[in-house]
Amino acid sequence: MKPIFEGIRVLDLGRFVAAPFAATLLADFGAEVIRVERSQGEEDRYVGLPIASGDTFTYLNIGRNKKAISLNFMTNKTALQILMELTGKSDVFLHNFSPGAVKRIGIDYEKIRTVNPRIIYAESSAFGSTGPYAERLGFDQIAQAISGAMEITGFEDSPPVREHVPYVDFSTAALTAFGIASALFQRTLTGKGMKVETSLLKTAVATNCMAISEYEVTGKKRTRIGNRSWYASPADTYRTKDGRWLYLSTVTKGLFLRWCRLIKREDLLDRPDLATEYDRFQHRDELDALVREWMAERSSEEAQSELRQARLPYCLVYDLPHVARDPQVISEEAMIDLDCGELGKLTLCGTPIRFSAAPKAIKLPPPRVGEHNKDIYCSLLGYSEEALVKLKEEGVI
Repeated sequence: MKPIFEGIRVLDLGRFVAAPFAATLLADFGAEVIRVERSQGEEDRYVGLPIASGDTFTYLNIGRNKKAISLNFMTNKTALQILMELTGKSDVFLHNFSPGAVKRIGIDYEKIRTVNPRIIYAESSAFGSTGPYAERLGFDQIAQAISGAMEITGFEDSPPVREHVPYVDFSTAALTAFGIASALFQRTLTGKGMKVETSLLKTAVATNCMAISEYEVTGKKRTRIGNRSWYASPADTYRTKDGRWLYLSTVTKGLFLRWCRLIKREDLLDRPDLATEYDRFQHRDELDALVREWMAERSSEEAQSELRQARLPYCLVYDLPHVARDPQVISEEAMIDLDCGELGKLTLCGTPIRFSAAPKAIKLPPPRVGEHNKDIYCSLLGYSEEALVKLKEEGVI
């Protein structure tokens, strides 16, 4: 079977996560993704903990399977002209600049589609292209704040807490990749390109939509309840006899029934005040006390064994050193050891999608700045090697 996106060329002008990881997902399944960056590289290579190459783990985890060229299109007119040449030979133009920035640079949708009417133009911004915040800059944590998610995260007496895992960035990347794939499919039917827009704002609001809807419709506002789950109980972290933390979640009536049988408290099933998930949430203090007592009498291994036999959803709360070594993580290739040449093997993100029939997804390590200049400029655009040297001397690439 051929790779799903074989023959599709993507110009990746994205920075950090939301746009670049969308391109990574396309690259994993066959798209030729060309990362376009300034001659000194972009900030997402260098923000964070560096390794010997100077690259950080933000870049290393989203750079695989891509080619990289240097092109100073934001400040050099010749470079911008070359970018238009590349656009004419590409299928997807992807960026996460603000709407105003792309107009100032000269790479807005109106300009790009005059160069290539079949182009899929994907724009992933912080706040979208309309409204009073369109020109504001933003990152994952800014979107968490405006979505209301921070206000309901943390414990009762804590200030608002943001999630350090950048779920808005990665969710936006997945939505952007889906949008691009959908637009490419539509192009096979119509022959026409289109603009695809995503934003951190819309992703963040979508992921917190239930809490927002509850307030807008009923006036009831969720509050900070720590690791408990809203409208379900028991659902929290509990400490075992050997000091390990374990998360247990009994969201449905069937799971609550199994839990009652496990702790030999079937009498709870006869109580009308515990009949529904919402009822049990109202009595969470009482139910959590029963779980804490049960956990405190068992080691983490004993608790896991009994919960597994009872078919209840549970998991140890892992410290980072345990994650990549977990047998299920290894089996699912959620993290992989990728051969990065002179850097050796690095433990990096695997492909979070699996198809029943598709070639190996990860083939190339994250490229160095401008690593594929000769390949793209000479082989694809037809520049001579002498011209390439001149472009570098003139600060174009």
